[in-house]
Amino acid sequence: MDRRVLKTRSAIQNAYISLLMEKKSMKMTVTELAKRANIDRKTFYLHYETTDDVMRDYNKQLIQKLLAQLEKQDFFNQNFNTVSLYSAMNRIISDNLDFFRHIANMDYYDSFWEQSKEALTVGICNMYKEKVLVSEDTMKLYSRFVLTGTLEIYREWLKGKLPFSLEELGRITSEVSFRGFAPALKSGRENNSETKGENICTAK
Repeated sequence: MDRRVLKTRSAIQNAYISLLMEKKSMKMTVTELAKRANIDRKTFYLHYETTDDVMRDYNKQLIQKLLAQLEKQDFFNQNFNTVSLYSAMNRIISDNLDFFRHIANMDYYDSFWEQSKEALTVGICNMYKEKVLVSEDTMKLYSRFVLTGTLEIYREWLKGKLPFSLEELGRITSEVSFRGFAPALKSGRENNSETKGENICTAK
């Protein structure tokens, strides 16, 4: 893509995020966005049709950054390494924490998370399509299952509803994604055994 096009789109996106963080209302006009980006309306329409298209494009770039980080870690040439996946996700969130916290609390941007899930599903399936033993449809189902839960958990954390650090959240989510409930249930059984043992000792 031409450098001038990239520069203009970057200016529009930065203006959009700036206005988004300032405004409590969902309403954002092309006029005020163009003014903040220091361009005219005509220039805006050369790049986007609506202000919502700017968010979709920004979301797409965040997903591309995440996939690029995973490729850099050789993620797609290994067995499914959930630690690498959530570490990369945590870096993206940390680098844009105020933005993610803001939109997590705005119902208007529910579509952002759905778009993220679909884009990640497509990206992961494309990267893994030559390396899995299941059909493409089955792989999509696996990906959507993991990503639906993951994104919901991260949204809850961004809303301040979960008492964990981002690092702890990534570790727990990684474990659940790879092992399911097994570790928690095993821990529960061990705790029950210890408790019974203590009770027996106390009884004696």
